[in-house]
Amino acid sequence: MITSISNSNRLAVIAITQDQAKIWRRGIGPEDLPEFVSPPKEVDHRHRRTGQFQHSHDTAHRFPEFFEDIAELIREDSAILIIGHGKGKGAYHHLLQDYLSRKHPDISKKVLGFIDLDLSAMSDGQIAMHARQWFEKNFRKLATWHDRQSPPWF
Repeated sequence: MITSISNSNRLAVIAITQDQAKIWRRGIGPEDLPEFVSPPKEVDHRHRRTGQFQHSHDTAHRFPEFFEDIAELIREDSAILIIGHGKGKGAYHHLLQDYLSRKHPDISKKVLGFIDLDLSAMSDGQIAMHARQWFEKNFRKLATWHDRQSPPWF
């Protein structure tokens, strides 16, 4: 049996919305602070005709620079947990995964899971707490209870 993962410091956690990405790379403890990545500023916001597209606004931009900046930060991490808000087609955590699978398949393979949370209503400490709970449930305890093998990069 491969021993369970005992240290969450090798896990990168990305909490992403359309406005900002918070990335924990050196640990998810209460004392650890995230790094911030912001998308480029939208300088040409246009209203579209009512009834067309998504609620009359042209805000469904997908900035590849935003996703590329995130990919550069997490390139060397062993495993990745992505946290996002929502489950629809505009959920940025799923858009990030799609981008990584198309442009950076080596990074995409390191994504262990997703969590859907209301990020707008949470502090950084609460987000990190949910990541710690996810880690404890899915890796530390389950690996020892069910003789589950760890991924090869741990």
